[in-house]
Amino acid sequence: MNTRRKFVYIFCFILLNAFLVVGFLVIRDATSINKLRKEVNELTKLDVTKDRYNRKIKTTGKYALVESSIKDYLDGYALEVQQATALMHDPQLSKILSYDNYLEDGPDFKNSIAYLEESKEKFNDQIDALVYDLEEEQIMNHIYERTKDEYYVDLYHELMFDDDMRDGLNESKELFQQTRSKMNNVYDVSLEVLNFLKTYNDSWELDNGEIKFKTNDLRNYYDTLIAKLDTKKDA
Repeated sequence: MNTRRKFVYIFCFILLNAFLVVGFLVIRDATSINKLRKEVNELTKLDVTKDRYNRKIKTTGKYALVESSIKDYLDGYALEVQQATALMHDPQLSKILSYDNYLEDGPDFKNSIAYLEESKEKFNDQIDALVYDLEEEQIMNHIYERTKDEYYVDLYHELMFDDDMRDGLNESKELFQQTRSKMNNVYDVSLEVLNFLKTYNDSWELDNGEIKFKTNDLRNYYDTLIAKLDTKKDA
């Protein structure tokens, strides 16, 4: 076999290998992207108020970086939502204006007032954190921390800001603002009620499961305060 023919064979062999490698990479990338999109689609079915997103990574290579960035962001976000939800459904809050609490912590309500003030501050801090974490810059930081490769950054952005995801984020912001308003009303009115009872601690008494006032004016004012809670709940 002459030198020229050897060169042609070698060249064809190298070219064939190159096509095989490129074909393998294309197939591998297509498979990884499909796995990634499928997994992200499964994540959208989870409930952020009770589920966790720290699931097993299904892809490999830099696609795994995109997948882990998405899951880490959503899992941290879910934990913040769940912490805020826990404050909203705190049993202590639900009974703060109950007869039993009046009996236990009245007439000065030192513990109850301190609890409401601390809970309100904590709740608002958590809502602030949630709204902040919904900003695009904060969401993108999760991929920048892992890679600066433009292709994978763009893929992360595409998956995190598609129409469904973007609509969900916008709805979350609106919901957080509405929830903040309602919860602050609960905290503020509850504080107003307890401070009212503390100020007029010699003008009311607890009797047979009921709070009774010495004058109708005090009774009416108390009822007006309580009505603020019911009105806001219905809003």
